[in-house]
Amino acid sequence: MNTSDYFSKTLQGLEPVLQQELTELGAINAQVRKRGVAFEADDHTLYRILMYSRIALRILKPIAVGKVSNEQELYDFIKTVEWHGPLTLKTTFAIDCDTFHPEMNHNIFLSQKSKDAIVDQFRERYELRPSVSPKDPDVLINLHVGQDGTVTVSLDASGKSMNQRGYRVATGPAPLNEVLAAGLLKMSGWDPSTTLIDPMCGTGTFLIEGALMAKNKAPGLLHDGFGIKRWPGFRSILWLQIQKDARDATRKDVDWIFGSDINDRAIDSTIKNLKRARLSQNVKVRVGKVDQIYVPPERKGVIIMNPPYGERIGDMSTLRSLYPKILTHLKKYASGYKLVVFTGDKEFKNVFGLKPDRSMELLNGTIPCDYLEYSIHGS
Repeated sequence: MNTSDYFSKTLQGLEPVLQQELTELGAINAQVRKRGVAFEADDHTLYRILMYSRIALRILKPIAVGKVSNEQELYDFIKTVEWHGPLTLKTTFAIDCDTFHPEMNHNIFLSQKSKDAIVDQFRERYELRPSVSPKDPDVLINLHVGQDGTVTVSLDASGKSMNQRGYRVATGPAPLNEVLAAGLLKMSGWDPSTTLIDPMCGTGTFLIEGALMAKNKAPGLLHDGFGIKRWPGFRSILWLQIQKDARDATRKDVDWIFGSDINDRAIDSTIKNLKRARLSQNVKVRVGKVDQIYVPPERKGVIIMNPPYGERIGDMSTLRSLYPKILTHLKKYASGYKLVVFTGDKEFKNVFGLKPDRSMELLNGTIPCDYLEYSIHGS
């Protein structure tokens, strides 16, 4: 079995969840790193990861590592990389740069210097150059510059970010990242054959990610703009077989996922997104108050919610006064369920009225948020 090294990027705090997912998909030697997981895989496993991963943002194939202290050294290093192979004169490319260096801190400028180095290498060899296509490149190159000047050059197998499933046709204020929603559901331990309820569903991200899990529908069936499909040596027959296997494994009879929101426009957006994801028959939604949540009696499972906070709401006092009422309602109607709350409101724990069984801090973008788990028991 011929394997190669890869790196899967994810959101900070989801690394252990991603590690477990990659291992379950067949990755070898999956090791947690900051904001990602390093792993080994053959082509079959790599294609399965691209098709099935819900927690990965990008899948990168490192091709060179060096250390630089300024922009000129970066140019010189990039020019030493053997680019004939990943690129050809007919290949278009673009460079995506992430820099954490205190001085080399301009992503666009570093991308430009790296682009110049690649183009100059081709010009000197062939007196011709490949073209740059920022919006739709054949090959997307990822450049990571660490605080200490360590540079990792990778090819991006994912193309566009894998959280872009393609179903978000309607949005609202501060929509939840799809990878974050899927990661939180995985963290909760929710069994996809049991009930999932989101009584503050917004535009439906938890509901849609949950329904995809319950249906065993691979997110790659929605995304499918993968950069690897334009790489030299891409195995199209293998990809088509994995795609067919994913379609064949999709369930149809899911009907235990429910959502509500007090905002009728949010529910309208949820309905549009569900339709785009072809999940309209699998998720039931309605306009309703969070403290009047309906809880089906069977298949006890998880209630998950992401209450509005910060820029999404002006006066927090009204919402905070609602938290104890929510708890009272849950104790009356949802005994036996697990409640998961993901919130940027640091006062939630103090006013909710129940001690969490588990808590940890995660980021939603740049906002520190609490992930809280509660066991609901009747009053």
